[in-house]
Amino acid sequence: MSPTRRAIPPLSVLFSGILFILLGILQGDAEIAIIFVVPVIYGSGIYLTIGILLIFLSFVLFFIFSTLGFQDRKPRRGIKEAGKEARSGSRSKYGGVVFIGPIPIIFGKDESIAKKMMYVGLAIAVILLFLYLLVIYN
Repeated sequence: MSPTRRAIPPLSVLFSGILFILLGILQGDAEIAIIFVVPVIYGSGIYLTIGILLIFLSFVLFFIFSTLGFQDRKPRRGIKEAGKEARSGSRSKYGGVVFIGPIPIIFGKDESIAKKMMYVGLAIAVILLFLYLLVIYN
């Protein structure tokens, strides 16, 4: 099963949970509030309960479906083959942004990736600030 197909069941359950929560909000069983910068959905009702349970189920399904297909992968290469690949000069580049609250933490293997991640983190922080101000002043 391809990685794209493995993502379909968890994503469909996740979106179903979000739709149930939205239905609960529209029915008046749930409300939305922002505490500091964290959106909070609270209330009582069957739609909100089903939505939250479906979202948690989607997390479980994601981990289950992400482990499928590992037995189909190629067997491990020998030490000599791995050493040849390491000397061939192919270097991987990686980086990322992790938000802890409103503060972005940026990491990258080299300077160019770290700069790109800094711009991505800054853009996400500006978008989040804009959405926060939009919710407060409306």
